[in-house]
Amino acid sequence: MAPSQDPLFSGLGQAMRVGTDLLAALIVGGFLGWLVDSYVLDSTPWGVAVGLALGLITGIRNAYRAAQRWNT
Repeated sequence: MAPSQDPLFSGLGQAMRVGTDLLAALIVGGFLGWLVDSYVLDSTPWGVAVGLALGLITGIRNAYRAAQRWNT
């Protein structure tokens, strides 16, 4: 399917990608923190908290990089 030339749909697609990237980073960070809590350090809930924080930072960084690539 060819990319849409309509700016509304193009912007919507970019916004969906940023939102999905942020959500994925949070899920992965939280899951890795849970794994560390459960199997490595037994430090509940600190592993999840640190994992979510790192996931949030990573998601924001990815969103910033994606916004830098947009044509304005």
